[in-house]
Amino acid sequence: MNAQFPPDPIPDHLADTGKVEVIRQPLRPARGAGAALIVLALALTAATVVMVALPAAPAPAVMEPALQTGESATQVSAAPTSVPATAAPLPTTVMQPTLDPALMERILSQPVGIVLASDVVSPFEVVRDVYNPFTIIPDRPRTEVIEYEVQEGDTIFSIAERFGLKPETIAWANDRSIIGGLRPGRQINIMPVDGAYWTVRSEETIRQIAERFRVDPYAIIDSEFNDLFGAGPETTLQPGARVVVPGGEAETITWNARVETRDTSTNGAANAQTSGGQVIFEPGDPGSCGWVDNPGDPGTWRQPMPPGTYQWVRGYSSFHTGVDLAAPVGTPIYAANGGSVVFAGWNSYGYGYAVVLAHGPWMTLYGHMSSIGVGCGQYVNAGQAVGAVGATGNASGPHLHFEIRYNNATQDPTLTLAF
Repeated sequence: MNAQFPPDPIPDHLADTGKVEVIRQPLRPARGAGAALIVLALALTAATVVMVALPAAPAPAVMEPALQTGESATQVSAAPTSVPATAAPLPTTVMQPTLDPALMERILSQPVGIVLASDVVSPFEVVRDVYNPFTIIPDRPRTEVIEYEVQEGDTIFSIAERFGLKPETIAWANDRSIIGGLRPGRQINIMPVDGAYWTVRSEETIRQIAERFRVDPYAIIDSEFNDLFGAGPETTLQPGARVVVPGGEAETITWNARVETRDTSTNGAANAQTSGGQVIFEPGDPGSCGWVDNPGDPGTWRQPMPPGTYQWVRGYSSFHTGVDLAAPVGTPIYAANGGSVVFAGWNSYGYGYAVVLAHGPWMTLYGHMSSIGVGCGQYVNAGQAVGAVGATGNASGPHLHFEIRYNNATQDPTLTLAF
């Protein structure tokens, strides 16, 4: 509604002239302007509602190639409102976050790490599942006879233990000369199972081979290690054929060191080991003392290590010719009886540093020593220190390997001494 203002009064000194008329009114919009503003506001509101309701605007038009020489602007058509399915995808704008330059430099200088998921992971390390490079693969059964090259320090016993076989199997699969001389560099056969390995020299039937090694013929025929499926006990094998005999047994092997004696007495004693003679233990081995006078029958026996200074580890068997007494390195070892030193030094067949004493028909052996306290030909009394415990030779830990031999045949030490 328009505001009404009364006219200003006319001053008295002008009222009578009738020539001047002064009219004062406030500034106000022209008639109809207010209605126009309201209409404009409503129109803007309606336009906003319509724009929100409309679908998203089409992607920006694809830029046309630059005009070629001679083309006019009117020759460039407008961009299509739709893109054919075979056309290249339209470019899109990817918003890249800003990164502090110092942080960027630190990230780029950080080496890429490979860490386990259980470890603390930094934002700059790559986490991957990694395998242990030293994964232990379980032992798998061997399917054939293999060749093994003898290494320095190997013995038939250590090789047998490594491959899970009996020492006899190593001997029965090879030339028997390895029993007395296993030298580094030699190639020997290793069986897949305990038994014998036979090379046919002249025509033989499978039954004859089975009888030789005291097994059933079908133990040979049915063995997966022989190509004899379909054969029978009377099948003849030709010279040169090699046969695995699972469970087979050949000749009995005595695992003793070579000992020789000679009579030097003036009374013609028949047994040089009892009195007046000489003895040599393992001639040719580095620790052998050569010929040494044998002192004769022994006296009273005593333990090589006092009770309480050792722990019993292993006893006597057909393939372990002594007893093993574990103790810390350096623990003293004593002579089990009075006798002469016939061996003092390194033994090539697994005993490491060893001492052997002769006591008439008896001998005692002390193996795997860390040090030796006696010399060749020396006479030692029972209870005298001869060396110290070690782990030399074929030993998995510090211990004393102690043997007793009678007339060069090993026997169970517990039959003579109480441990």
